[in-house]
Amino acid sequence: MMLRWCRTIFKYKFVKHLVFITVVTFFIGLPLLSLRYRYTAFDTLWRKEKSQAQKLMRNVNDQRIAEAQSFLAKYDGRGKLTQESQISVGITIITVSRNRHMLDQYEPKYLTQVVGKSLQLLHKAKHLKLSYSLFICNVDDEPSSYYELEPLTRKVPTFNRFQNSSSRLPFQRSIDQTLEKEKEDYAFCGEETFKQNVSNLLLMEDDALPNDDMITVIDHHLYRLGLGGGHPPKQNITFIKLYHPDRLLGFISLERERLPELFCLGLILTTCFVKVYLIIHPVEAKHRKIIWLGFFVYSCILVLAVGRQNFTAIRRLSKYFYQITPAPSCCTPAIVYTKSGFHTISSYLKSVTCKRGFGKDTAIDKLREMNPGLKALLIQPNLFRHIGMYSSLRDQVLDPFIV
Repeated sequence: MMLRWCRTIFKYKFVKHLVFITVVTFFIGLPLLSLRYRYTAFDTLWRKEKSQAQKLMRNVNDQRIAEAQSFLAKYDGRGKLTQESQISVGITIITVSRNRHMLDQYEPKYLTQVVGKSLQLLHKAKHLKLSYSLFICNVDDEPSSYYELEPLTRKVPTFNRFQNSSSRLPFQRSIDQTLEKEKEDYAFCGEETFKQNVSNLLLMEDDALPNDDMITVIDHHLYRLGLGGGHPPKQNITFIKLYHPDRLLGFISLERERLPELFCLGLILTTCFVKVYLIIHPVEAKHRKIIWLGFFVYSCILVLAVGRQNFTAIRRLSKYFYQITPAPSCCTPAIVYTKSGFHTISSYLKSVTCKRGFGKDTAIDKLREMNPGLKALLIQPNLFRHIGMYSSLRDQVLDPFIV
């Protein structure tokens, strides 16, 4: 029965054409595409040795360090806002030294890169609707030995959580103590920033590197949402995430927007493929249903294989194309907080103790579960890249394929 059905199906020229297109796509085209783009179905096909990937990341990191240092050497602080000005968005970089791990001799200088890129974006941005100021929040418990930070404090206002200590060696903490300190650092940096006469806070970690359009995109969307500080916001927003791990942004997810996106993209591609196919091979109307069905199945599988992350990147063409969705749980590399939203978050963080399995991001998710009225959004695609292969939390070099 099945054999007879297959023979009947293969009588259609279209089926033979579709099989040929499928073979070329999934056995030649996509494997080659995965050489350039991550998060395809063939991503693991060309993965290099971990040591090779780490070497590549270091080479790219060195290029970014050189670019940042070149800009900072010329930067004279022009355009820096005074403390008397009302600042729409205070951008604060939370930092801690990564030079004491003794894992190897490499100095990643993430803070230099992030400060350089942030200042460069603020300096280049034109026709902004909101005002911005950049701050550094140093939470290292040995500030005097954080040598990378010292030249940057002459260019960017800096808050220090700890005063210089007389001890030569930094305090060795357990993972529970480290997670608790990270939570306390987070609350401190946010509170210090709001003392600087700011309306909203962009709190970012020192290994979150801004994309080239970060300022223009957040300026557009914060203004559109009424978060400029000059008038009441249009929505009661607690925070807006600007980064979520790319590996968690695929179509296979519990987030409600993902599957509709898959089928919509499938329908768009199906329409294009059918139109082109009918121009090349005109078919009687009675046979067109199977063409639509065949191309729809092919298109949906193609979209899945290419990966949502790669399709979403098309939105980077314009700030108007970026998508705002409800924020998923996990991860705090870069988040914009409203003043009332951060006060709520900070108050809750101070009331709980973080430990293994319950970090500050988990605590924030727990608060959202207890208070469904707290509105959290996510701007997609990501406005930041996580470059932190050297982890200050885990005190180790991370797998380059999950950074």
